[in-house]
Amino acid sequence: AVVSTQSTGIADCPLLQEQTAIQNSNCPPELLREQANCSAAELFPELMRERQRLLRERCENAAWKKGTAMEKFYLNKVGSKGILWCPIYKGASSSTIFHFCPLYYGQSVCESNPSATIFRKPDFKGSRAPKDTPTLLIVRHPFERLFSAYRDKIQAPRSKTVFIRSAMEEASFIYRLIPPETLQKREQLQQSALVAAKKQMQEHPVERGQYVYVEGSDNPYLNPISATFEEFIRAILMGAMDNEHWKQVGRYCAPCSEYYDYILKVENYQCEFPQFLKTLGSTESLLNRINLEKRINVNKGRSATDRTDFYEYYALLPDNLLDAIYQWYKADCDLFDYNCEKTICEIREWRRAHLS
Repeated sequence: AVVSTQSTGIADCPLLQEQTAIQNSNCPPELLREQANCSAAELFPELMRERQRLLRERCENAAWKKGTAMEKFYLNKVGSKGILWCPIYKGASSSTIFHFCPLYYGQSVCESNPSATIFRKPDFKGSRAPKDTPTLLIVRHPFERLFSAYRDKIQAPRSKTVFIRSAMEEASFIYRLIPPETLQKREQLQQSALVAAKKQMQEHPVERGQYVYVEGSDNPYLNPISATFEEFIRAILMGAMDNEHWKQVGRYCAPCSEYYDYILKVENYQCEFPQFLKTLGSTESLLNRINLEKRINVNKGRSATDRTDFYEYYALLPDNLLDAIYQWYKADCDLFDYNCEKTICEIREWRRAHLS
């Protein structure tokens, strides 16, 4: 079911006092509050208990009350007891892997942008963890996580990734409107587009987060290559392109049936991650090796607080799609206390201010 598709007016979206913040900061107030909310170290345990309490309370009405986590890494050298971590992809997973990497691998491996594959070996299987091993979950605002996944994996995927073919076959080939005169040769255009797209990405790679066009081509499936943001959204909402990079946390890590001692938020990562390590009893040598300023797998050219592109992309979606995204991620929004209704409100207000 989808909530009302009517555009929210100012009376329904009380942001009058925050309009200056929205227009001047280029950052949703919801995210600004998280970034400014760095609790004192002595309050960190209390913050974790409050998130656990809220999670238990909201799990009573959650869509996914059962199940098991689809993936967990047991990292026995983190802290005095090790850690059992369910990674949320596009939720600071690459940065966290980078920070844990020096405990197990040499500098050459860790500096080459390590992926989750370095911890997908038998020694790191979650089933090896003792029962009293502390558990970790790092979450992110669902709308921001979805947008980051699109920019990183779909919009201009690297030539070695499998995402480009999936995005074209399951999104743009289905949802892209093409000229009526090309309908009879649609399959031929699609097959030639796959070949041309692969060649384009191999010979002319671009930074992630950019649309890619094949100059001089009249093939509608090559302009742009891969799926647009709207095509991508429509595909995943219809059940296609199921992938851990945008799968709901409630499904991937089963937080309503598995206990997590530590629930961190990406929006406050630079504050909460070192507090988490200190609480575990991590050594000073590990803490000194962690460079929190180094963020891995981040869209190039985007600062930590600039959210102009966030608004620009979401504001182009029709209201019924915005509301459908909310329904898709509603459980995650509720379980981890993200005000996604307000985020939709802010997107519509930004659209009113900039695109009307």
